[in-house]
Amino acid sequence: MSRSLANTGLATRLVIALVVLIILTTLSAGVPAFLLARRQLETQAWAQVDATRRATESLYDAALSRVVDLTALLAERPTLRRLMADNDPAALQSYLLAFREQSDLDFIQICAESGAFVAVGAPVDLCAAVDDALDAGVVFIEERPALLARRVIRGDGGPEELGVVVAGVRLDGEFLAQLSANTGVDQSILAEEGGAIVSTLPAGPITAELVPEGWVIRAGGMPFFAAQFPLPGQGSRLYAEVAVPVATLIETERVALTILVAGSALVALAGGIIGAWFIRRLTAPLSVLTHTAEQISAGQLSATIPRFGQPPEVATLSAALERSQATMLEALVERSQARDWLIALIQSVVEGVITFDTRGRVTFMSQGAEIMTGWTRDEAIGRAINDLLPPADPREGETFLDRLPPAGEKREIETLTRAGKSLVLAATGARLAPPGSDTVQVALVLRDVTEEQALRNLRSFFLANISHEFRTPLSTLNASLELLLEEADDLSADDIRELLKPTHLSLLSLQTLIDNLLESSSIESGMFALRRRPVALDAIIGDALTIVRPLIERRRQTVAVTEPGSLAPPEVDRARLTQALVNLLSNASKYSPIGSPIDLQVEQRPGGLRLAVADRGPGISANDRDNLFRRFRRLHAEGDEQYGIGLGLYLTKRIAEAHGGTVGVDNRPGGGAVFWLELPTGQ
Repeated sequence: MSRSLANTGLATRLVIALVVLIILTTLSAGVPAFLLARRQLETQAWAQVDATRRATESLYDAALSRVVDLTALLAERPTLRRLMADNDPAALQSYLLAFREQSDLDFIQICAESGAFVAVGAPVDLCAAVDDALDAGVVFIEERPALLARRVIRGDGGPEELGVVVAGVRLDGEFLAQLSANTGVDQSILAEEGGAIVSTLPAGPITAELVPEGWVIRAGGMPFFAAQFPLPGQGSRLYAEVAVPVATLIETERVALTILVAGSALVALAGGIIGAWFIRRLTAPLSVLTHTAEQISAGQLSATIPRFGQPPEVATLSAALERSQATMLEALVERSQARDWLIALIQSVVEGVITFDTRGRVTFMSQGAEIMTGWTRDEAIGRAINDLLPPADPREGETFLDRLPPAGEKREIETLTRAGKSLVLAATGARLAPPGSDTVQVALVLRDVTEEQALRNLRSFFLANISHEFRTPLSTLNASLELLLEEADDLSADDIRELLKPTHLSLLSLQTLIDNLLESSSIESGMFALRRRPVALDAIIGDALTIVRPLIERRRQTVAVTEPGSLAPPEVDRARLTQALVNLLSNASKYSPIGSPIDLQVEQRPGGLRLAVADRGPGISANDRDNLFRRFRRLHAEGDEQYGIGLGLYLTKRIAEAHGGTVGVDNRPGGGAVFWLELPTGQ
């Protein structure tokens, strides 16, 4: 009940309270009036009972006095004395019978001193049943009550006792019926123990309850108020009871109670209807404001708040709600702007930001982290961070979380992106508790240091290989020159020529290496510049072939040049473009099998020239294409031989881009690779 009442609205509660108040007010006035009227009716009823008791007691006294008077009259009759003196029982019997009929006595008995008696209507020996000390009273005759009187019969003019006369009337149903008719109430004679002996009450079970005013009894399903009084007589222990029916009184009380309840209900109903109408009108603005407040709490902060002028409290509430809405909107805008600024700030940084909870589930991922890992924010949130960033070289049972540094420290972790690409991240973590949450989360700031690590590795690689690239041709030069110095007198011109070829090739290698180093240095320092001149493409190709010829001849390879019949001289930097072609041809020679052909194709295309060098080497894998034209990147040749320091293709790309062109590589059908360089014309 309390729960259902708690879910009701204000208007309903006010109506209920009003109805309850009306009912209580009505009952507070009606119940005392009802109780007072009931008490008054009951008092009148008990007063009637008391009056009836006194009247009945008087009737009993009158009946007893009559019996006493008749008995005394009979005892003083001369005829009775004469008949007793004559000792004529038959005549005495007739006389007594006539006297009984005249006096309405129920029984008369004359008892002589000798013990003989003459009785009329007496069922038993009354002289023996009546105590000598009893002059008048109620006695039991054959277990039935009767009013008896006793008088001594004396002789004429003397104290001589001729006998005793006993006369009386039965206290039977007929007597009580007559008594009830005279009093207008039911009459009963009760034994002290054993209940009613004679009664005019309705037949049926009788229940009695003693109350301060008397007895409340129910007989035959009807209620009565009753009073009792003892009947005269020595040792009779009999009581007379008068019972006033109170069914009308109870019916009156019931009608009064019904009127009270019905009146209260009607008053409450009328008051409830009027109150409901008034309360509805009073609370209608509150209902509208409540609905608006619910809309605002649901997120509709722009909901229209109606204004009310009356009553003043509702008008104040409406204005306060409107001010609260404006304050909330302003605060929301400020928080939204701050949040957007923070998100934009996080999204704008190159570093990635990832947060995860104590279970290792991702709760936030910035745009930088999306770019690094290949996972989108929607895909990442809710997933385990160990699944998003698996270690690139997992040890037994080790996960990404196992490799995280302590809070405030930085550690580089090699992991895999969604595409399976290796990624080196510099991770820094911090534990924090989000606003409004009691759980601690970990915020990771990730920076992609793959390039930095690669550069560090490349520097180490460069330092290790630059010495090798210098030492190899120098060793060749040293050996050839030592041999020439020691055996010059014994060597023929052909032998000397053969010894000078490796020397020339070593010098060519050193020259190419030094040129590439110088060009790379000029690019890094920002001093790289072109000297454009119209140059015949044949001259550039000839210069390049002349430079690489010793390498080609040494590896017993051939270069087939294919070019259009006539080409307009492009405006290029001859030395730089020659260097680019030398790099492409040198790589083709180094990575192609010994004795294999190399193709150099020149193609005139709309808007530019295309120079392509095709070899018969192993080709280029997909993983190597992205990094092929970066500094210090090189491919593995056949037989695990190592060539160069990884600057040739990088410089070729920068030379092509400086001319406004591009470079690229395609795998050749049937094996090998095609490195191409495209230059725009008309520049």
